[in-house]
Amino acid sequence: MRASLRIDPQRVIGPLPKRLFGHLLARRLGVAEEGLHDPSHPTADAHGIRQDIERLIRGLEPSVFRWPGGCTGTSYHWLDGVGPVDRRPRNIDLHFGWETGYRFGTNEFIAWCRRMGAEPLINWNMGTGTLDEAVAWLEYCNRADGTHHAELRKQHGVEEPHRVKLWQLGNETYGNWEIGHSTAERYAEVAREWAKAARKVDPNIEIVAQAGALTHSLDWAATVIPGLAAHVDFLTFHAFWRKTLGSRGMPPACDPSINGDDPWYFVLAGPHLAEAYIRSLQGLIATARRDLPGARPMKVAITEWNTADFAIHMADNPSLASFEPYYDLRDALANASFLNILLRESRTVTLATSAQALNVRGHVMANDRGVWREPIYWPLQMIAGLMGPVVLDTWADSDGFTAPEYRLDNLQTLDAAASLDPDRKGLVLSMVNRSRDQPLEVQLSLHDARINTRARVTLLHHDDPSAMNGPGQPDNVHPTTSEMTLKAQAPVYELPPHSHAVLELALD
Repeated sequence: MRASLRIDPQRVIGPLPKRLFGHLLARRLGVAEEGLHDPSHPTADAHGIRQDIERLIRGLEPSVFRWPGGCTGTSYHWLDGVGPVDRRPRNIDLHFGWETGYRFGTNEFIAWCRRMGAEPLINWNMGTGTLDEAVAWLEYCNRADGTHHAELRKQHGVEEPHRVKLWQLGNETYGNWEIGHSTAERYAEVAREWAKAARKVDPNIEIVAQAGALTHSLDWAATVIPGLAAHVDFLTFHAFWRKTLGSRGMPPACDPSINGDDPWYFVLAGPHLAEAYIRSLQGLIATARRDLPGARPMKVAITEWNTADFAIHMADNPSLASFEPYYDLRDALANASFLNILLRESRTVTLATSAQALNVRGHVMANDRGVWREPIYWPLQMIAGLMGPVVLDTWADSDGFTAPEYRLDNLQTLDAAASLDPDRKGLVLSMVNRSRDQPLEVQLSLHDARINTRARVTLLHHDDPSAMNGPGQPDNVHPTTSEMTLKAQAPVYELPPHSHAVLELALD
């Protein structure tokens, strides 16, 4: 098959927001507690952090970590997680009903973020928590001295304030599964008061409010945005698309009566539901800013995203079952397309945290037999590490496909994003061939620019699109990097079937 990709270095979308490459790090067992933080493990450092896990997470160049949840944050009481570790309790996570601890608390989490070169995003407990508890947490983290909780932090050995910028107002409050579930009207009222009070403690923070999920209609966002437009900096939604065909957890725009027998394009189409949701939120935000005096210049965040089926996060807990390989190459291609979408929509979306860094839909997985990178690890590693600081517009033209279950058609087999490094005159292309069995001859067309014939390509490919990694074969699916020569005039790159390539070019 043939495809074309046109790039104009003058058509700039904007600077690449590094905050797009963040992760959720839930405090549940096997993730933060007794996962990343496990002082008894042979690889643990002086801080109790497993170095075999940290090394792989660091390879993703993470920019943000969101903690303590997620659903696990809806019953988290932060005071139980500060002070002497041997005095901290072990309690029941009221969302899942499982035991969990507090050894990896606020100071440990923030210190680890700083060592990793990442920002902390703290999620306030709007389930079992109170406004007083929330602003006390903010005071503990950000006030220098003189107040009760600032002095308490100093008593705990942390003299300087943490200056945490990012704070989220609750988690999935729109869902009846969540502790603190409420109507949109009620959430908007409560979140507004929390935001007002929090800015009295620290007016410089950035506040993230909930705008819904792909599995819900836009009614929630349409209600919440006008009520919070003057008080928050981000509207976040959660984006998960299914690995298998079926109606459970399908977005309202989908047709559950359609059940095809081929999940290939169903999975690869999933990220485009998020693309449509982003654009809908963009319109709602623009309307609020036009009509409401005092509306802040809100951006969109996606504080949970991934390819996933909905039962997996309930079943995989180290007290119930071992974490096992979950993702294949096809899932990695879907995630690569989603990352391309984030780049293309980066005027609107400037913050994203995948769900999640370790285990439970993790980019990195660990059990008693080993630690490994899931195939979905690699698109994030390639894009976060190789794309340039400026995002460019692209025009892709290729054969297409449809996803009738999602009521999506005219989707391109070639999915692409582009970036520029003006100082180095470097052009970087992220390209996904979503055909199961056909290579793509991609004709590269540059407007008012020429490329050097030498290029470097990092390619994620495997002969078997259902290939997986695991403790016995941790590198079964992994990228390769090679040098190549392209034609100076009308360059063509052949993209193998079911593959993701990041092509690095030099402009003459």
